[in-house]
Amino acid sequence: MMLEIDILRAVKITIVLLGLVLVYLAAKSYRQNGKTEMAFLSAGFAFIAVGSVAAGLLFEFMGLSLTQVSLVEGLMIVAGFMLIIYAIYGFD
Repeated sequence: MMLEIDILRAVKITIVLLGLVLVYLAAKSYRQNGKTEMAFLSAGFAFIAVGSVAAGLLFEFMGLSLTQVSLVEGLMIVAGFMLIIYAIYGFD
């Protein structure tokens, strides 16, 4: 059981690190080009990365159940994807 939790922690840390790289690159592009689309793209990636962090923190320190944590993470991912879709298709 402990091995699975350690693997899950490693996966979550990897998700956060890769998410932060994407947020940085999109924010950098926004600063260079000033395109609003890139700001929404950066926010979308941030929501996805933060959702993973929030799930881990809520499970580890707040004592929420796995179902509750999965719901919070899922809602953050949905919000992130909505922002990414808006960044890609929302500006005409």
